[in-house]
Amino acid sequence: MEEKSGRYYMVSALKKRHADRLPVTVLVGPYCSRLVGYSVKEILTDPKKSAEAHLAFYERYRPDSLTVYNDIYLELEAVGCELEYPEDSITHPKAPLLEDQGKLASLRVPDPEKDGRLPYYFEVLERVSADIRKTATLGVGQSGPWNLAMHLRGAERLLVESLTEPSFVHELMKYTTEVVRAVGDALIRAGFMPGMGEASASCSLISPQIYRDFIMPYHKELNDYFRSKGAPMTLHVCGYIDPIMEDILETGINFLSLDAPSSLERMVQVAGGRMTLMGNVPTGLFASGTREEMEAAVDACIRTAARDSGYILSSGCEIPINSTEDRIEHFFEYARSSSRSYLSRLKEERPELFAGS
Repeated sequence: MEEKSGRYYMVSALKKRHADRLPVTVLVGPYCSRLVGYSVKEILTDPKKSAEAHLAFYERYRPDSLTVYNDIYLELEAVGCELEYPEDSITHPKAPLLEDQGKLASLRVPDPEKDGRLPYYFEVLERVSADIRKTATLGVGQSGPWNLAMHLRGAERLLVESLTEPSFVHELMKYTTEVVRAVGDALIRAGFMPGMGEASASCSLISPQIYRDFIMPYHKELNDYFRSKGAPMTLHVCGYIDPIMEDILETGINFLSLDAPSSLERMVQVAGGRMTLMGNVPTGLFASGTREEMEAAVDACIRTAARDSGYILSSGCEIPINSTEDRIEHFFEYARSSSRSYLSRLKEERPELFAGS
């Protein structure tokens, strides 16, 4: 029998159909640079080297989907923020671009075809997609509006202003939403789906009320916009989101990447089959976990989410740059075999769940 492709397993989850095993992947992050001996700076500035690193990861581990890494300041730089480029760690802003509120009116929405490193990222996507599009799906990462707002203004300042100057925060969010829209439109034109990362939008940093007042309306607006173009948006939020799970569901977003600090069990209950869920395996296990700890984490995710279709087994967030090849390899091998065994038993008990698969 011909081996099914990673794309087959991912599409099954997206369509909420059971297959003989779960789709399995990780958020690769800058770790891929290690496989080809490049520095992080090199893969963040050279599209050929970045594509080579991603494809090396794909050939080594054969994930069912490959999320193409970029740093979270990609759009910020295109807006005009100057970044530091350490040789072997991720970029960071030299200073917040929007020190003065009055400067907001002068900020323009970047052109994804020519501003900053946005053209570099689109070239990486094209190069990687050309090699894997028949066998796996491609994940795309772009910053969400709150992420951009926080990096433009600074975290502490923006959190204070959400209490003292809410009208300014909304004006800033309107601007950053237009940035996300412009980059997402360019992704769609290039044949990719927008995938939004909101590293700063979890309750590890903000209150549930901040999400409801200043973030949720713009998430809903963007989801509605991209859905109208036939390109439903995916969302990843780092950290703990249990108090806002219902709110995220209300935005209409139907694909959520869930980090390990959040409860997969609760998200499964809240979603009630209305979302494709991904993630939740603790990222630290890829760098320092034992085989037994990794297996326990994988099995917990399978028991929690595999019974309902529409689940992708993955790291909760980007795997650490010091992850080890043996741990990553064990994750993929064990996740595939364990989910296959679980679903085989489930098919015997509940064959009706697999009808039409």
